[in-house]
Amino acid sequence: MNSIIKVEMFKMFKRRIFIGIILLSSFSLIYALGIYFKWQFILINGRLDVISFATSMWALLMMLGIPLVLFSFLGASILGGEINEGQILLEIIRTKSREKLVIGKFFAVSLVLIICYMLNIVLSTLFYTIFVANSEHGQGLLVDFKRYHLHLVLQSAAGGIFLLLFITVGMFFSISFGTFRAVIFSMLLFVGLKFIANIDSINKWLPGYYTLVDDSDYSSLVMIYQLVLIIVLSILVLIMTNRQMGKKDL
Repeated sequence: MNSIIKVEMFKMFKRRIFIGIILLSSFSLIYALGIYFKWQFILINGRLDVISFATSMWALLMMLGIPLVLFSFLGASILGGEINEGQILLEIIRTKSREKLVIGKFFAVSLVLIICYMLNIVLSTLFYTIFVANSEHGQGLLVDFKRYHLHLVLQSAAGGIFLLLFITVGMFFSISFGTFRAVIFSMLLFVGLKFIANIDSINKWLPGYYTLVDDSDYSSLVMIYQLVLIIVLSILVLIMTNRQMGKKDL
């Protein structure tokens, strides 16, 4: 399994995926420079501490849908893309197991997701320290940790966990429909969930509740349910992907 993950990571490195990850993680630099140089198109209300700034930058990326498209694409291209190119046969021969290959590819993309999320937080913190902390919209480096900070951190982390589901969805659809259509299906799924999330009576039971709904319920029961739901759904889709891969005529 470790060898599969290492090979997939190396292939993504050769495809310059990590350049895109670094650029995506540096998104907060635009806002930090905008605050520092007082650019008019950067609108900031009130003052921000480092936790609010870092988590808000990730939340903004999620709102724009950039991580959703990127990781759905990575999940789809790492499996369906290689099926279409015929490269998957060599990998199956090398690993001697389609199931291990699929799981290894999932873990590889998930590792990239973790790297992207952590790098985003680290760079946002760095840019805040350099450009925002001592500006008119900054609050310095000391943080008086309050309950709403915990909500921001939980919402940010929940967004990253939610993307795990879309990695598996992209992988599943890519086997039969290819990379491009798999990404489209993933986006349609997100739009559908976003639409249903407007129904207050059921939105907290939907996967990705903390990403889909702004005014969320942070009770322990709902948080545990959401975590278990995403993990279970990701495992189920991964099982379906393995079965689909087993039936695929290569």
